[in-house]
Amino acid sequence: MYPESSTLVDSFHIESHAALLQRTVATGSSSPRSLDAIIVPTIRPDSLGPAVELAHGLGCPIVVLCTTAEQAEEVRANSGQSPGSAADVFISYVSPAFWDRQGRFQTSGHPESDTETSCHIDISRKRNVGLLLARASDWRTIMFLDDDIRGMSISGINDAASQVAFFRAVGFEVDEFPDNSVVCHAHRLAGADQDVFPGGSAILVDVPKNNSFFPPIYNEDWLFLFEAVSNHSIAVSGKLKQLAYRPFLHSRRAISEEFGDIIAEGLYRLLHERVSVNEAMLDYWKDVLDRRSRLIDNIATRLLLQNENRPATGPALSSLAAARKRLNDITALSCISFIRAWYSDLEDWQIRLANLPVLGDIRDAAKYLDLPIIDAR
Repeated sequence: MYPESSTLVDSFHIESHAALLQRTVATGSSSPRSLDAIIVPTIRPDSLGPAVELAHGLGCPIVVLCTTAEQAEEVRANSGQSPGSAADVFISYVSPAFWDRQGRFQTSGHPESDTETSCHIDISRKRNVGLLLARASDWRTIMFLDDDIRGMSISGINDAASQVAFFRAVGFEVDEFPDNSVVCHAHRLAGADQDVFPGGSAILVDVPKNNSFFPPIYNEDWLFLFEAVSNHSIAVSGKLKQLAYRPFLHSRRAISEEFGDIIAEGLYRLLHERVSVNEAMLDYWKDVLDRRSRLIDNIATRLLLQNENRPATGPALSSLAAARKRLNDITALSCISFIRAWYSDLEDWQIRLANLPVLGDIRDAAKYLDLPIIDAR
């Protein structure tokens, strides 16, 4: 049995991973780190205004990565340059066919990376392309920013950029609207104090220090950040907001998130318990799955016992039922096999990064990758 390390770890679930984050550092008189580019993976071309305005204000390029050529053309039509702006808007699209030409990950062929997680595969694909573009363009500091993040300010982003010199990644506290899995949203709805961990929706990355990638499952950003968190090299700088969404609208959302949530929560529990990933064998992952089962049942029980007649309770219970059904198909062996595939992909990714030419220009980088780039102006 694996020991509990602190009061943060209850019998079912770790509600906050804040203990794994670092305090920001006083920069003093050191030269501020500037942001080389903002990278936005998007499926909503009409939601990019705040991100484009932020890039204009910072005077840095913004790279918008769509899924289809039609989306890219829509972005181009709607993202004209501000008068006198020093920023450039680069637009492209990352199709499944393009990514297949780049070489498939072992995790992409894992039985748990099925068609139910297509939206998570799409976001991981775009963020990985963003990493390749950043490396080949010789950018040092980039910001991944989702198109539904709001509340950005020039001073806030500059403050965060100044911290990247000291950490591999610097994120933000996004608690309005909280970006959690469906199960964690239900946990909060049932009265729990569920925290939010910084992730890929708004994070600044030191490109040379990060050799990880975004695997094709839900919580791909947690796995990308796992090495940085393990090395005590991720901090939080300020707060941002996220546009609200309805987590219980479709129960299939819970289905698509369940495996990735189990993998991420299981890996981060190891960090709390100071146990190596290599030591987490079948007994550990059986325990993770058992904790998850008890957590889902506990949340459902608490929701049923609540006296309030809230509209979200019924859909939340339906989503929990879908999550439990998906959980019943997941085995400890499939968790271990996925993690081994992830580590194998990580080795291949690092070899690819080492062999990637440094071209110093995004157009040359895109040409090398055979990725179309559309200038907004």
